[in-house]
Amino acid sequence: MDILRMLRKEESKLLAAQDKVAHRLAGLRGAINALSGDRHTIRAHAVVAAHKVLRGKKLSAAHRAAIKRGIAKARTGKA
Repeated sequence: MDILRMLRKEESKLLAAQDKVAHRLAGLRGAINALSGDRHTIRAHAVVAAHKVLRGKKLSAAHRAAIKRGIAKARTGKA
């Protein structure tokens, strides 16, 4: 059973590494999209899907106020 436990542990390490690489790749694609003149050259599935989910959503007044309070709190902490 030690071999099976070792293999499962190795599998979990590789899956964690895969998640990190996928996250960095999505960030790079987002940066490329932001800096490119043609915004449709590279279309990362995750970036496009996230944009579709957020499009058209309205924030409540309480949510906007909470965001503003958080930003003000962060600014005072940095200053």
